[in-house]
Amino acid sequence: MKKLIDNLVLLFIFTGFWLILNESLALSQILVGLFFSSVALFFTNRYLLENDYQSAYVVKSEVLFRYAIYLFFQIYRSGFFAILKILKCEDTVKIIEYETCIHSDLGICLLANAITLTPGTVTLGKNGRQLKILAFADEKSFTDIAEGKICSPYEMILRSLDR
Repeated sequence: MKKLIDNLVLLFIFTGFWLILNESLALSQILVGLFFSSVALFFTNRYLLENDYQSAYVVKSEVLFRYAIYLFFQIYRSGFFAILKILKCEDTVKIIEYETCIHSDLGICLLANAITLTPGTVTLGKNGRQLKILAFADEKSFTDIAEGKICSPYEMILRSLDR
């Protein structure tokens, strides 16, 4: 019964996401969203995951909220800094090899996505806990962290995903 309820919650979340992307609350869009959501959920549970969806992707709402808020502010903050660097012609880049202190694959992927979403940095590759990051040459946050072997603020938020 719990699995059915969990799947229904996911079905409605995915359908809501579909409706937001299509910017329509028409009955046809709701039905299409329910159809594609159920197909995606079935396909993922049946063929892609070894465990059920809920146990594979457990993220506490508090962690997700803190992550989203921090990411939102970092995107805007980094965007303004990137604009200034480009206007001053300080746009040289470097590649950083960075080992994250996160152990869960979901946490590492969320970190890599956050790095890519933040202007001025792009995750080029992931090999286990090792991330290859393209960043501005004067970027200090990942190089300072890598030298001091401490976790970045993103990682501090996402470390709760480690089991």
